[in-house]
Amino acid sequence: DSLETVQTEVFEAYKDYLALYWQMVEQAEPLTEPEDIERIVKAQKDYDQYSADRDPAHGLFSSYFGSEWAERFLYEFLFENAMPLAVSPSQK
Repeated sequence: DSLETVQTEVFEAYKDYLALYWQMVEQAEPLTEPEDIERIVKAQKDYDQYSADRDPAHGLFSSYFGSEWAERFLYEFLFENAMPLAVSPSQK
């Protein structure tokens, strides 16, 4: 029975995962070195740009809400560190 599997196996695995996650959070130490912080910020910006450039829902958003809304949602909410490909870095 799938409900039983969820209750006995999936939920138990979820609780184990959550316990490990909280353990990691409690043991985490803040970054203090500027180079480390810059590396993390750059990685986040790169992720946002990569994801915005390839977002599969952009066309759907455009068809439902219009392209202007979709662009703003994509670049000002979902991936705020990304820039539209037609915009140069100096414009952001």
